[in-house]
Amino acid sequence: VSDISALVLIAGGFQQIFAPEFLFSVPFDGVVNPFFDAQSSTPGLLAMIKICGGLFIVLGCMLFTVRWNTVNGKLSGFALIGSAINLAFAVYRMDNDTVVSRPSYAYAVLMVLSGIHLMFNANPAIKAKDN
Repeated sequence: VSDISALVLIAGGFQQIFAPEFLFSVPFDGVVNPFFDAQSSTPGLLAMIKICGGLFIVLGCMLFTVRWNTVNGKLSGFALIGSAINLAFAVYRMDNDTVVSRPSYAYAVLMVLSGIHLMFNANPAIKAKDN
């Protein structure tokens, strides 16, 4: 789960940095709404999207490179779940307290699943061998 999440977050981060205009449209019109409505595009929002893209890359690298165990996975898993809740609630508030089908919720679900995986299904800690 964490490796798949890592790849999705890294790809999403690069997309946000190099093609943020994609967030204002969707390939499956009518099934899923875009991340943002087209009329909300401003230079400030585009800058913030690029900043968030960098953070997505950091999260993806964190998930991909660290060997999570029962000691170091708890806080990172909790932080992923907190970030997912923040993301979902911010989008919910953006849509005037209604749930609108947006890809942001898919990212939030992915982050919650990864957080639970890190917290409760981590690798066993490797013990040093006695000489």
